[in-house]
Amino acid sequence: MTQTPGAGPDFSPPGFRPCYRHADRMTGISCQRCKRPICGECMNPASVGFQCPKCASPKAAGVRAPKTRFGAALTAQGGTATKVLMGILAGVWVIDLVTRGLASGLLIMSNQAVAAGQFWRLLTGAVVSGSIFGVLINMLILWMVGRALESELGGWRFVTLYFAAGLGGSTMLFVLGPPATAGYGASAAVLGLLAANAIFKYKTKEDVRADIGLFALLILYGVLVNFASFGWLMLIGGIVVGAIAGAVLAYAPRENRATVQVVGLLGVLLLCLLAVVAKLTLL
Repeated sequence: MTQTPGAGPDFSPPGFRPCYRHADRMTGISCQRCKRPICGECMNPASVGFQCPKCASPKAAGVRAPKTRFGAALTAQGGTATKVLMGILAGVWVIDLVTRGLASGLLIMSNQAVAAGQFWRLLTGAVVSGSIFGVLINMLILWMVGRALESELGGWRFVTLYFAAGLGGSTMLFVLGPPATAGYGASAAVLGLLAANAIFKYKTKEDVRADIGLFALLILYGVLVNFASFGWLMLIGGIVVGAIAGAVLAYAPRENRATVQVVGLLGVLLLCLLAVVAKLTLL
């Protein structure tokens, strides 16, 4: 039997090259984009010919990753920031329990402390809940509402919204509350998330009457039960600033949306700080 010249175990037809991903496989097909040799496993059908896995990916093809209505990347997994916030709320309470109030003593919003220069309390007050009942309620709301909001907003928008609402509560307490007043800001931050969610619902023409009724009842309860402590001021501040920050996120134009949202949120934070500075000048 006559053997074709050059045929054998290592024979490959002229023009065949090893696949760039599988060196042991010879192929005569090349990627239409990068021209690298690809075997049958690496071939992805294109409008003309085939493409390699790298060139066929959405990123290489110039396809935009899907976004939510607020500009966040659409992902299958979420809730990381929500879980971290829940862990922080629980952790602060546990440390307080073990150290008999050391954590809240350093983090709680206190008008006297802020007037003395401890400005971090304006933000850190948002992670202090006070009683075990307050911690559980705040964590429950975060678990029920926070994950859905985070999936729509993305991690950084969600966290910024939370602390903006907390700062709003601290600002309201500092500006309108007595000098010796202190308060727990986690409830204000959580209510701020709910207020922002009401703004999102309003934009999509959903019924928000139940949300408004809930805020009214919570404020009324705070006034009737804790009028002397002025904690209800923090609730009002959290709701107002949460709603404003939510409007910034919801109504930012599609073009340059992320930039508008960043500038808008920074503007909300700056207004709160200016209100604190204005109050300090009057002391």
